[in-house]
Amino acid sequence: MNKRVTSLVIAVMLVPFLFACAHLEKPSETMGKNNDYIDWGKNPPTPRDMAKHTIKGENPFEWWYFDGHLDTGETFVGVFLAPSFTTGKPGVTFSLYGSDWKKESHQLTLADDDMKVSTEDINLICPAGYISRLDNDNYLVGWDLEGIKADFKLTTLAPGWLPIGGSDVYDDKKEFFWAVHQGQNRIEGTIVQNGITRKVTGVGYADHNWGKKSLNKIATSWVWGRIITGGYTIIYADVQYRDPNINSRPLYIARGNQIIVGSGSPAIRQFDYVTHPELKRHYPRQISIDHAAKGVEAHIQIRFRTLVEDVDMLTVSNLNPFAQWVARTFVTRPTYFRIIADYDGTIVDNGVSVPVKGECLYEVMGLE
Repeated sequence: MNKRVTSLVIAVMLVPFLFACAHLEKPSETMGKNNDYIDWGKNPPTPRDMAKHTIKGENPFEWWYFDGHLDTGETFVGVFLAPSFTTGKPGVTFSLYGSDWKKESHQLTLADDDMKVSTEDINLICPAGYISRLDNDNYLVGWDLEGIKADFKLTTLAPGWLPIGGSDVYDDKKEFFWAVHQGQNRIEGTIVQNGITRKVTGVGYADHNWGKKSLNKIATSWVWGRIITGGYTIIYADVQYRDPNINSRPLYIARGNQIIVGSGSPAIRQFDYVTHPELKRHYPRQISIDHAAKGVEAHIQIRFRTLVEDVDMLTVSNLNPFAQWVARTFVTRPTYFRIIADYDGTIVDNGVSVPVKGECLYEVMGLE
């Protein structure tokens, strides 16, 4: 009888798990569109906007992101997290991709007191790196992790952007925030590997995110991408919030060092989805962007070329392997995809039609 009771109890306990599943249906398309134009301004962030925020929330997070394409054909991505949205601890990451997109990745989780970040200006220092603003156009950033060291000067080519002025931007009800520090920058510096120092140059980007609670409680997914073409810098995103009343589709277009579009209402269509065979999550192979307002139009088609990074985000969390398996099987499979793509289209700038074509990247973050 005891065995039967025990078996019954176990069966009852397993029922929620048996009926729960982390499976997600592949969407046919994701369409973001507003009927009305939303103007989010053309203002750059202030030094305090770029600094660490005092965030009141149940599980706050913040990170500063840098990437760049070097003239050697290499690409780097470096992030400072204070704290990380996956571990809850300060952290530093630096990845260097070869011209073939083979990745060398370095990361370090720090103790709470090891990272010092100003709340007045972008000034961060820790044993694994630093960020320092020299003036409005120039920044120093560096990473010092086991196996690699990098020190760069970043000079602004296209300005930063802090979206303001719309009903869907920063107010007390919002929980996730974003600021572009440099829409495009020139990179000059050094990389040290295996005792060998190399001088490098290139073109890059810098931004900043922060939020009030666990990221997976705020949004289900986002797509973000950047295009540099013919004197224009284009940055776009479409964030799928859990709150259906929140629309977040920023579009930034700069001509040289002048922002000409700062909008929250482009039409962004994601389609031709494919399922990753191992991660069991989906990403779009085509994206279209359409915008027309205030003398500027952009009509761009983006087409998948190759997947260069696929990450199971549970593997970089602080969960043990068994907890990761339970979460992955029954609860959630957060994933990150980085994609190289081809684009073509047209920018109409005050009546002048400019054809654009080339290579770009976009990322897809899934939080379900």
